[in-house]
Amino acid sequence: MLGWIRLLGEQADIFSSLELGVASLVLAITIVFTVLLWRSARLVYRIDAERNLAEEQLRERTAQLETANKELEAFSYSVSHDLRAPLRAIDGFSRMIIEDYANRLDEEGKRLLNVIRKNTQNMGQLIDDLLAFSRIGRKEIVRDEINMAELAKTVFDELKPQAKQDTTLKLDGLPSAYGDRALMRQVFVNLLSNSLKFTRSRNEATIEIGCKKEGDKNVYFVRDNGVGFDMMYINKLFGVFQRLHSVDEFEGTGVGLAIVHRIIHRHNGEVRAEGKVGEGAVFYFSIPLKEKE
Repeated sequence: MLGWIRLLGEQADIFSSLELGVASLVLAITIVFTVLLWRSARLVYRIDAERNLAEEQLRERTAQLETANKELEAFSYSVSHDLRAPLRAIDGFSRMIIEDYANRLDEEGKRLLNVIRKNTQNMGQLIDDLLAFSRIGRKEIVRDEINMAELAKTVFDELKPQAKQDTTLKLDGLPSAYGDRALMRQVFVNLLSNSLKFTRSRNEATIEIGCKKEGDKNVYFVRDNGVGFDMMYINKLFGVFQRLHSVDEFEGTGVGLAIVHRIIHRHNGEVRAEGKVGEGAVFYFSIPLKEKE
């Protein structure tokens, strides 16, 4: 086309060579621009189509998650009612047999009935812990300023009578936190319960609760001089049903630290731990200094 215009222009002596050159350049630029515009339009259309597809997939995924949550709630209801009732019955009837027929049972019979009671109680505790774990993910967080020093001391005083050893509490100055008081109380209950449990064999048990600032977060910690743990298994520590000690050594369901992990993550914080076998352990959890909008 450019050659045809140039030929006609020269034959008719309409345009000078300079004018023809400029016209050719303008036409070339116009063609290039048109091609780029067309390709851009196709790209925009493709991006828009892919975005619409992604949004539709997101809506479908959200609907699936909502359905899964409803099914989980239904399951939790079933567990809390349908499974608890027979466990209570087994435990209750076993206790009645031990009490009412004690003179007819030999020592082996009494032992076996106590084994039944112990296992039904353990199963009941496991169900309670699983329900607590599932509820945390759905519970609305009610944030307010929390006096962490007062909360930690209150929880320790409540748990201390259950301990079998004399325990010294070192409570350094703890700054206040902004979060859900009920959930933060559960964090201290779980961590301090563990510390009291794993310092049981110590003649002088010590638990220290403190805090240090790291960037835009306060990092609280609970340290004890208990049996500790092998850092080789650190990745298992906060998983559900993950235990580093046998049930014969230390009681528990293996859900407590998973609950701590979920609570702190719902507060936009992090959890980590350090330990050494025979020397103790320390658990850290961080809370943002100021709640993110």
